[in-house]
Amino acid sequence: MNTTLIILFSAFMIIVSFGIGFWAKKKATTQQAFFGGTGMFGPVTVGLSSMAGIASAFAIVGVPGIIYNAGNAMTFWMLSGAAFAMSYIILGKRVRAMAEIAPVSSLGDISDIRFNNNRVIKAVMSLVIVLGCVSYLAAQISAGSKMFAHLLGWEPITAGLVIFGILTVYTALSGEVGGLLTQAFQGFIMVLASIFMIFAFVSITGGFGNVLNAVSSAQEVVGTNGVTKAMGPGFLDAWGVLPGSISFTWMLIPILGCLGQPQVLTRMYAIKDPRDFPKAGLVTAVTHTIVGFVAVAVAYGALYLVATGKVQPLESPDSAFYVFNDNAGVFTQLLSYAAVLAAAMSSASMFLTSSSTLLSRDLPSALGIQIPADKQINISRGFMLVLGLISIVVSIYSSELVAILGTFGWGTLVSGTFPVFVVGLLWERANEKGVMIGVIVSLALNILSLTNFKWPGILPAYFNITAISVALTILISLLTPKQKLDSKLEKVLKL
Repeated sequence: MNTTLIILFSAFMIIVSFGIGFWAKKKATTQQAFFGGTGMFGPVTVGLSSMAGIASAFAIVGVPGIIYNAGNAMTFWMLSGAAFAMSYIILGKRVRAMAEIAPVSSLGDISDIRFNNNRVIKAVMSLVIVLGCVSYLAAQISAGSKMFAHLLGWEPITAGLVIFGILTVYTALSGEVGGLLTQAFQGFIMVLASIFMIFAFVSITGGFGNVLNAVSSAQEVVGTNGVTKAMGPGFLDAWGVLPGSISFTWMLIPILGCLGQPQVLTRMYAIKDPRDFPKAGLVTAVTHTIVGFVAVAVAYGALYLVATGKVQPLESPDSAFYVFNDNAGVFTQLLSYAAVLAAAMSSASMFLTSSSTLLSRDLPSALGIQIPADKQINISRGFMLVLGLISIVVSIYSSELVAILGTFGWGTLVSGTFPVFVVGLLWERANEKGVMIGVIVSLALNILSLTNFKWPGILPAYFNITAISVALTILISLLTPKQKLDSKLEKVLKL
């Protein structure tokens, strides 16, 4: 009966999302609406959509898995709620102002305005972002598919095709307008579920004091399933069981990296009134903190259940979320499983629209291929369908954890967007040659990281790639002549 209720509630959420997407189709009549939702939405819609796109299944499933696996360090991730407001303060006015001086439908348009329609920058940036989007999209699909496989005993590929096939269809119909509206609805579901899950955590454990006592005193739990879980006091210190430099990277990249994510950048020009940025920042900060805290609570709830012998040590860290909620009561399960689905669907639809826009509009333009305006929307829809299918297959047959898939995508996006948007919009001296070298090196090194190449040291590859690409952007810009800027662009960069 519990499983039936969960499935019905999740199906209801999918139907509502499809209905919103189908209704939004009538608004997606122009390129700016379909590809960017430019200047169309208020602060609550933009804030919830941004939060849902960033939090995603990485937060709901991946973060509890990291904490269960590696200890306390990832709890600092919840502080990234403030990163949205930071992003709006640092870049918001400039990105939104770009839409006032020229038509903006995509990130490629902003690159064109800033760097004199430089085709190389636009093409390479598009490829890097698509690489990151597909990986992040696969992480969302993996989390949603595993959830229904856990519930129903379905094959993950079947669950992925059913759920994310529906999502791909409604996203293809309504583009970014429907995607943004459905993401706002799904973000609301995530926040609502998180509140009830926090109460469930207190009910199950009695509070963090009991959890810390149980985990620190357990030392090691040997399960009858052949799995052993090491715990103890060291599991709870600031760095967990990982080296301090890796733990610090896990903390820093989600907070600083928020600035370079498409789901944040694109929402900056979707807001209707630039004066609403403070309100949008408040919405994202509060809602993301709630979702971030519940990810921490779920992880420690699962650790408590294992430490006290109420459940067997987990075979996969990604199952921490599901094991906790299996012990949280049917009402919490209804909302929590819907939250995973909402998180996965919201981010998946966002990355589908972003990557298909880059492939159908920005990349052809950069390569000198002129696609008639009246055909671009249909071509983009075709790319969404193809990318959706590819990502479903990649997610199901990849052996990586949800968190690893997600962080690779996140880090790739940071390394590709920082030279163009962060350095390019914050530093007037940044020029075409510097940014071009930065994004080319970023693409080359990201591709290299997909091979068996091992980076020196223990930091994640994307951390090194971002540092190298930004450093080269600055260095080459300083060594080459300053770019002559249009008078309107100069005013934008001085905001």
